[in-house]
Amino acid sequence: MARRGSGKKKAQLNVLNEIRKQLVLQAERWGRTEYYTTVKMEEYELEACERIRSQFLAEKSNLEYELHLLDSDKRDVLIKIERLNSYILKTERVMQRHGNNLDNIFENKYGEAYKAIKALKRSGFLTNQSVSTLNQ
Repeated sequence: MARRGSGKKKAQLNVLNEIRKQLVLQAERWGRTEYYTTVKMEEYELEACERIRSQFLAEKSNLEYELHLLDSDKRDVLIKIERLNSYILKTERVMQRHGNNLDNIFENKYGEAYKAIKALKRSGFLTNQSVSTLNQ
């Protein structure tokens, strides 16, 4: 049995992709070819996910405060917290996907050098600060 609304979601994604293509095309026409690269678009989406996640976490904190310190219907608050937890997990999955997309882009572009830097960062020998000084 097909999921309801999947056609609508696909249509919405098609519209968003078309808008994204037109945005890149207009930027190229204005001479801003570096402005809307694949990396920039992934970074924008990752930053948006981070903002959304922080808003969810703030709302969860408010609900937990309400649950423990205020006289409110505990059942309703617990349901809201549970729903927020699912949204937070979904946001984290989307953030992970965008992080993986960025890793793949950099891996394809820089190859073994990127893999080496990533391994050094993972082992603790290299920090974000030392990577930024390498780029200069």
